[in-house]
Amino acid sequence: MVEAMPPRAEILERARGLIPALKARAGETERIRRIPDATIQDLHDTGIWKIVRPAKYGGWETDFGVMVEVATELARGCASTSWVFTNIISHNWMLPMWPVEAHEAVWGENPNALIGSSLIYPPGRIEETDGGYLLSGRWPYSSGIDASDWVMLGGMDPALGDGDAPGGAGKSGPRMFVVRAADLEVFDTWHVSGLAGTGSKDVACDKLFVPDYMTLAARDTRGGPHQVSASSDADVYKLPVMGLFAHFLACPVLGMAQGAYDDYVETLREQVSIYSNTRVGDHVTIQIKIAEAGALIDTGRSIMKESWLEAHRLIAAGETPTVAHKTRWRRDAAYAAQGCVRALDLVYDACGGTANYLDNELQRRFRDIHAAAHQIQIKFEINGPEFSRVALGLEPLNRNL
Repeated sequence: MVEAMPPRAEILERARGLIPALKARAGETERIRRIPDATIQDLHDTGIWKIVRPAKYGGWETDFGVMVEVATELARGCASTSWVFTNIISHNWMLPMWPVEAHEAVWGENPNALIGSSLIYPPGRIEETDGGYLLSGRWPYSSGIDASDWVMLGGMDPALGDGDAPGGAGKSGPRMFVVRAADLEVFDTWHVSGLAGTGSKDVACDKLFVPDYMTLAARDTRGGPHQVSASSDADVYKLPVMGLFAHFLACPVLGMAQGAYDDYVETLREQVSIYSNTRVGDHVTIQIKIAEAGALIDTGRSIMKESWLEAHRLIAAGETPTVAHKTRWRRDAAYAAQGCVRALDLVYDACGGTANYLDNELQRRFRDIHAAAHQIQIKFEINGPEFSRVALGLEPLNRNL
């Protein structure tokens, strides 16, 4: 029997209910360098993997914000779990933009199928052939590949030139491909200092046949009322992928910072300084750090929420988001993420020497959040100037917006 979509508050409460288990498994997750099978099953048992999967395939057609808010809650328990969740759940949102044959191939066969990715385009080499393409390449950073049934990969298609690719007119443009995970070779390259549990290994294939209906040009995900899904008319599938994708990387960062903040504030209620035998929470220097960290986290949450709410308002009104909208949303997601990194740094600094102990969860959060902050989608140095170019009347460097 298919479960009806629960109220939003219940979905979020189910995510919060997983936090203690995720915290308890965080060490194991890091040690085995992938998400434990028990965690994947917990996400199935709570129904959270159903978010934004079309109702036709037993999913919950929520708004975009439910993905962001659930991932934020999960990151309070385990950053790697949240990172893999956002990667996989983002494809529940994207696949409905493909031809309906792709929906049937994936969810018609298995409604609970999980879709991972490495949507990096330059590594993918494409040859057109009867009925589709031959895809070759090796892609890094395939987060959650161990749990994935299918994988989205990127490639550069010469037929999509004339300015669709970053770099200008006449160059190849990006195309996305959905392939079975079992058809890929996996290279265990993920030996890292942070987000180790994401299992973000390399994947490769050589002249793998991909039918036409399992591919989509990146430019066809720019958003607007015309972006119709063959499986659902829900507004969430009319939102722009590149305009909002940075939120998927920013929400685990927000959750990490919130988890560190909550844990430290709770500790401060009783903590006494070994050096001075005074109550640490009485120190004004500590109070200032806590205040600034809390403000940065709250600011990040607010500006991210306003972005996806505005996107939904535009679609509901029958409008198409502009490049100016998209660059501002990407700017704000990057700003929110980097502010949350600063917030966790403040907490880490306030914690003092005890933050270095391996049995202190804060040291793992510190490593994880700095690993996440390197992701180009949430680099303010990238997204800030792109916003400014558009605001100043210049062409964006990212031609896929």
